[in-house]
Amino acid sequence: MTDAPPQTRTRRLLIVVATNAEVPRSPASEVLVSGVGKAGAAVATAARLAKGGVDGVISFGVAGAYQVSGLTVGDVVIATEVAVLDEGLEDGTTFVPFNRPGMTVPGSAWAACDASLLTVPSARGAAYRVGYGRIATVSVCAGSARLAGERAATGAIAEGMEGAAVALAAACYGLPFTELRGVSNLAGPRGGSRFELARALAHAAEFLPR
Repeated sequence: MTDAPPQTRTRRLLIVVATNAEVPRSPASEVLVSGVGKAGAAVATAARLAKGGVDGVISFGVAGAYQVSGLTVGDVVIATEVAVLDEGLEDGTTFVPFNRPGMTVPGSAWAACDASLLTVPSARGAAYRVGYGRIATVSVCAGSARLAGERAATGAIAEGMEGAAVALAAACYGLPFTELRGVSNLAGPRGGSRFELARALAHAAEFLPR
């Protein structure tokens, strides 16, 4: 009589979204709606993780892509690193971050992500592109070319409003984290153009665990 082969336990993942509009259809993992912004994302995620039963965390939603990334609306961005970028002083002409000795901003150092939490679609055609790179976490979306340019200069290819805060909570519990977003707009002057949420979310959701 031989022993039965060991069974691989399925990872229990937590998908954190900001709004009900970003909840993926028929998710295969638990979904947490945190509210928009860093504070809600960090608190809601930490409170859920304190209860246990989670093996990894995904921040999911939409993003604004920086022009230099080459990404456009409907494309997908998968984070290699995340960080809080806009805690500091804005004087109208430049931004000075607060992250310096004696004034450390939690989450402002670039933190690596674990893309193994995601899946790769078996066939997606040429409907959209996928960009891998840094995603900045901000409280104020870039609506000017200057601000978008300053943020892109850090190596970020897109911005969202919760990722690094969710990553900080996951790190407190020693859990792997990644951020996955669909591009709903280009960061910078908008000229009244609307955010295209549905297409961005549908494409990004193809990379969520099945």
